[in-house]
Amino acid sequence: MFLNGGIEMRYEDLQRILGDRFPQLLPHISHYFDTYGCDFSEPYILYNEVLNPYVKKLLREGNDNESLRDVFEFYEELAQSDDEEVRNLLQVELLEVLWAEKALFTKACSQMLPETKKINENIREYLLFPSK
Repeated sequence: MFLNGGIEMRYEDLQRILGDRFPQLLPHISHYFDTYGCDFSEPYILYNEVLNPYVKKLLREGNDNESLRDVFEFYEELAQSDDEEVRNLLQVELLEVLWAEKALFTKACSQMLPETKKINENIREYLLFPSK
């Protein structure tokens, strides 16, 4: 079941989807495209530069549960995608960065939904549990 009403997440749509799902990030997305150019088609960098700082801020502040829930529902949609590149982006670009700080990691794990948790567990094979 897809949380977004059955719309399949495809790698080639990830740039557009980010702004559609998180309109509050549109100024940051615009800055990204102003910096890197409109033709830059790699979502990994966009998600790293725009979504990751937003998620870390939400986790650190801990006072916007609705936005945090929206993020982790979005992660779950990525995890449910049939597109392996979408799942890879979730694992490598979005989840791995949370392993760097124990407090963020612990809060993030408490928000993860089932398919996201499975992908997060894959990371345990090559990264150590955060100690700081």
